[in-house]
Amino acid sequence: MKQHIDILIKNANIIDAKQKTIKKGNIAIECNKIVEYDLNKEYIIDDELNGEGYYVSPGWIDAHTHIFYECTESGLPADVSLIPMGVTTTIDGGSCGYGNWKTFKKNIVDNSILNVYYSINVSPSGQITERYPENIDPRCYILEEYKKIMQEDSKYSRGLKLRYGTEVVEKFGNNVLDEVIELANKLGCFLTVHVTNPPCEMEEIINKMRDGDIVCHIYQGKRSTILDENNIVKKAIFKAQKRGVFFDSADARINHSYAIIRPAIEQGFKPDIISTDLTYASMFRNMCWGLPVVLSKWLNLGLSLEEVIQACTYNPAKIHHLGDGLGTLDVGAHGNVTIFKVINKEFHMKNRLNEDFIGQKLIVPQVTIINGKIVYRNVEFPF
Repeated sequence: MKQHIDILIKNANIIDAKQKTIKKGNIAIECNKIVEYDLNKEYIIDDELNGEGYYVSPGWIDAHTHIFYECTESGLPADVSLIPMGVTTTIDGGSCGYGNWKTFKKNIVDNSILNVYYSINVSPSGQITERYPENIDPRCYILEEYKKIMQEDSKYSRGLKLRYGTEVVEKFGNNVLDEVIELANKLGCFLTVHVTNPPCEMEEIINKMRDGDIVCHIYQGKRSTILDENNIVKKAIFKAQKRGVFFDSADARINHSYAIIRPAIEQGFKPDIISTDLTYASMFRNMCWGLPVVLSKWLNLGLSLEEVIQACTYNPAKIHHLGDGLGTLDVGAHGNVTIFKVINKEFHMKNRLNEDFIGQKLIVPQVTIINGKIVYRNVEFPF
């Protein structure tokens, strides 16, 4: 009896994100999971895709977005926006707090085609608007409220999020980070910390981070940065990365600076995760656009294609403790796959610091497969 296969991708350049290798091969999906494919066997195949000339990778993970659509000013409509970008999984970067979590869970997490995970903002109301900072007053940290979320939605809630910028923390004092770390310790979870425009020296923040914590916007260029006065990456940064603190580019419109990125890469400091911090205001615009363009930028900045793909698949899945084989193409993993090509095409980006970037190679998504279903197919891809 012939074995059945839902989707077969043949003769593609397959990227093993775990090992950072590329080799020619085939990927088969049956009953929403990746299965073994034997060239010597005959199969009944529903949908055969010709991957010749294309790359196939684990489904892309945009590990920092804002998708609390119609409930926050920054929230974008996740499925319609991210799926054509090759994204199969996303992690919301603290749009909701315990005060509005139920709405986020019901409307976004439970009703998206995408695999949606999220950090819980320490602010009870989350990050509702960009017009004023959220309230991160430590007096509002009610342990039982955070614990309830993590217990009721342990699969999708991914620790705490703190925006540790001067404009956010200045009226609460410089002990906010200590209070949040203590809260995370009590909850037994990791912490994601935003460091743009920090209220203190970058080393002070980095040295407080625990193994497993995540620092996002690490290439930001406002106030204290990862570089010293001689443009040398500070020793504390390398030490933290070596001991297990993780660093997310989370580029956004203003949270990256090429004056920081270029010397950092030259000195060997590369991001563990590449993400967008995409919002409704930055989507499809040249300051950020979305994950394909941000990945392309890092490819043009000198990272290899294998490094770029690892930083948006295997690494974020491992660092954020995602399940279901996300970030891999292992047999038994849920069938989350992105097919793409790399073309020679000039593209222009300009951030809020008025820094221009011109790239020459562009990563273009062709097919997005989420949990074994084709949910996007570029009209240029063979059909």
